[in-house]
Amino acid sequence: MRNINEQNNLYDQFLKYSYADLKELFKKAETKEEQEFYIALSDLVLQREQERVLGKK
Repeated sequence: MRNINEQNNLYDQFLKYSYADLKELFKKAETKEEQEFYIALSDLVLQREQERVLGKK
């Protein structure tokens, strides 16, 4: 089992990616599974931005 600090580090890394970054990674993905992963992360980025714009956060 990994420690909590490593999990937080993963989240911190995710926050550094923009939608454009994730779109580029999607284009470079070599497998469908990898594409789906980047799509899911892109959706999270868009949801976060939508919440920010709508003032929910």
